[in-house]
Amino acid sequence: MRFWHAFVWLLVGAVIYAIALALALLLYPDPKDALAPVVGPSLYLTPLFGLPYLLVSARQRGWIRRVIYFNVLLPVAHIAANDLAWAYGATHFPLELDPGNYLHYLATGALGGFAGSVLAFALLIWTRLAPFTPATRTIALFGIASLTLLGALGMAQGLVMSDALAMPFKPSRFVFWFLCVHLPWQAAFAFFLAWLMRLRPA
Repeated sequence: MRFWHAFVWLLVGAVIYAIALALALLLYPDPKDALAPVVGPSLYLTPLFGLPYLLVSARQRGWIRRVIYFNVLLPVAHIAANDLAWAYGATHFPLELDPGNYLHYLATGALGGFAGSVLAFALLIWTRLAPFTPATRTIALFGIASLTLLGALGMAQGLVMSDALAMPFKPSRFVFWFLCVHLPWQAAFAFFLAWLMRLRPA
């Protein structure tokens, strides 16, 4: 499994996902509904992330396992991470911007980023798309730390830069915030995913 082959096509998937998410949110009757812990567009569009890579790797060994991982297991991990972040955010996250709550914004994003990365890497190893070796554990731990930080900064800085929850509500600002949360995280996730998948079981 060549690293650059996987990484480039996963990056393409991240961009496709971002474009589809932006369009879906702009067409939503009320984009703020996407914050609720339901299977909204940020969740049901998750398979788009892996779609380009699945198409170009159809003849490579392990394709069925990759289909299951990207179309079933990864969305489940995304839903679980979203719900965990929502459970924290529903208690601590005000629905209007307050600089005094910046640490809560960071914590909400960090929780989602941590849970999503742990589940995604664990399921990758469980499906035997990556081996369970000391090298894998090191890469995964570095990835979890990086993705937790990106989740925190994407949530908090995206909200500060976009002022997404301010009134009067503007869907474009809300979409920008959602993209700040998802696109950098998925780009970094693509890097670690490609790195792990290039390793072979011992």
